[in-house]
Amino acid sequence: MKIISQRQKESALDHLADLLKRDGWAQTKTVEQWLDDAELRPAQFQGSLSALQVLNLLGLGTELVQIREEV
Repeated sequence: MKIISQRQKESALDHLADLLKRDGWAQTKTVEQWLDDAELRPAQFQGSLSALQVLNLLGLGTELVQIREEV
């Protein structure tokens, strides 16, 4: 088993947020909630689906993904 640091986890969640933003999404949800949506409409999550699956497999399903708007 590999343990990831808090900084790695935050970096992964930030990267996922960027991918979701590129896919056209702006809500704050957990990884699991995003994955549920993505599995129903995979064509709308082309850039982020695989990242959602990986983060869920790593046990980060309950982590919130906050998509920040650029100022």
